[in-house]
Amino acid sequence: MGVNSYRFSISWSRILPGGKVSMCKSMEGIAYYNKLIDELLANDIEPFVTLFHWDTPNALEEEYKGFLSTKIVDDFVNYADICFWEFGDRVKNWVTVNEPYTFIYAGYVQGIIAPGRGGENQEGDPQVEPYRVAYNLLNSHAAAYRLYEENYKPFQKGKVGITLNCKFLEPLTKGSWPEDMQRFATAPTPDYPNGRVLPKFSIAEFKNITGSYDFLGINYYNAMFAQYQHPSDEISDRYSIDCHYKQLVQDPEGCYVGEPPFEGSEFFHCPEQFMKLLVHIKNKYNISKDIVITENGSPEKVDPGKTYEEVREDNFRINYIKQHLKAIQEARLNNVNVTGYFVWSFMDSFEWRYGYNLRFGMIYVDYKNDLQRYPKKSALWFRKFLCEDEKVSTINKSDQQGIEVNEQATEVSQKLKKYSKT
Repeated sequence: MGVNSYRFSISWSRILPGGKVSMCKSMEGIAYYNKLIDELLANDIEPFVTLFHWDTPNALEEEYKGFLSTKIVDDFVNYADICFWEFGDRVKNWVTVNEPYTFIYAGYVQGIIAPGRGGENQEGDPQVEPYRVAYNLLNSHAAAYRLYEENYKPFQKGKVGITLNCKFLEPLTKGSWPEDMQRFATAPTPDYPNGRVLPKFSIAEFKNITGSYDFLGINYYNAMFAQYQHPSDEISDRYSIDCHYKQLVQDPEGCYVGEPPFEGSEFFHCPEQFMKLLVHIKNKYNISKDIVITENGSPEKVDPGKTYEEVREDNFRINYIKQHLKAIQEARLNNVNVTGYFVWSFMDSFEWRYGYNLRFGMIYVDYKNDLQRYPKKSALWFRKFLCEDEKVSTINKSDQQGIEVNEQATEVSQKLKKYSKT
């Protein structure tokens, strides 16, 4: 497909089956990733590696409940240390944690992903656990970042960042919880009539966390409407009460936030809001470091009745990618330093709670016939986009401000092409 970078995640348990260095590392697991990294580099594709994508080793869940315990920080740093040592001579871009907010909300409030806490008829306490996990995630990230900065960066010359879906920027840039969170998350509840205690960062933790990234990864799929929500006993979980707002896909007139790829979709086409978000992040949090769009894409629903010829006609996805590239171009014109872009995703895959019912891939995977793969139209289009001597017009000449996104790589910018897709 002409890509020059590939984003993938390392499984903590594949490196340390017992979760800890004292339980021995897996040489088979290390060999697996060495083979992958070497094959990528042999094909002039740069590895872009995520250390934690929500797969806490079960051994640590059983021993001390994973990220609910401060013990996780040392074990995470030891895991990161092994990865930096084993792969850092070839891997120059590291993401410590992918979407900490989603991991917390889905895992400790809704209980729909591991470890499955906080939901109906599940163990857990969504009144306090999400904040403990956030505290330990941030400290784990910062400790891994400082480890690399001190011990590896001088000779490996790599970068370490974190990928967010736009939450957690306040602690990363200021080293403290947002003021609203400090007020709402400590409020009394029927179970805690004297209030709750929000984990407090020590002076050392404050210094570690503040500015602990060389680049900022942003995952973006669509925008949402926000509506004020007065605290009420009718709200199912305490965490949502603390937020004082709810997310909606429709406004009061019933209009959707953007165009859906199919009826009933939870994803929408919102490129203008993407541009505004990038500008907002840059201005509100004074982000001057590189921003890499680590995920951006649109799904289609699995339809067993469609032929391959029909499935490959993913014109909505092509337009989605085009318009979001235009949004990046406009953000860059507003001095937002976006230097990379990954499409989610390279091929159809398991999509968490959606399972195999949604297809985000540019490559079609035939799940019923030996996982055979075929390019969709978006894959062919994206291939052209990545060819420097090919030009494909993505923006109509009559579009606002006369902005054109010339898909020759130098027009989008050499930096932007440095990272191409996942």
